[in-house]
Amino acid sequence: MSTKKDEKVPLPGRIVRGTSRAGMGGGALLIALALFLLFRGFGPGGTGSSGSGTGEGSTSASTAKETTHKDETSETNNSSLAAPDPIIGGLTEDERKALSGNILTVLIDDYQYLIELPGTPVTIYRPAELSRIVKLASLAKGDSNGIKVRVLIRKTARASAEQQLQADLEHSGIHRDAIMMTSEFAP
Repeated sequence: MSTKKDEKVPLPGRIVRGTSRAGMGGGALLIALALFLLFRGFGPGGTGSSGSGTGEGSTSASTAKETTHKDETSETNNSSLAAPDPIIGGLTEDERKALSGNILTVLIDDYQYLIELPGTPVTIYRPAELSRIVKLASLAKGDSNGIKVRVLIRKTARASAEQQLQADLEHSGIHRDAIMMTSEFAP
């Protein structure tokens, strides 16, 4: 004899429906969290930083790009050519390093100009505007032969960029004799 108490009674429909709604809501919440983290820069291919890359912590390609020789290590210094220090002659730290030798070395890569930062075991180049290079060249001491600027070129250097640099230097009063243009390509 079986009584009604011994029989298995199915769960009420309300409990089953409530559980599935909670599961759906939890799943939606997890998906939303995953998308939030993905778009904030976390996850596969993310940078770990948030935003569009235009804020205080971001760097643009023209100011952060540093070109060095083959066996170099990466050095990050976002204050390189951003804003001149008005207290110390209006030169940035990198510009002062570039002038620490007697000759200012400029590397032309495509249409971009880079200045060499001597004094490190690995040669480091930083981007610079043509107008700043002309100013730095006028401040260079020069060597015993009167050379103030040494120009290196890469295979990708444009002839118009070389000619523009030379013309601007000559226009500022630095004669051809004070500019050493190399015929070999820099690495």
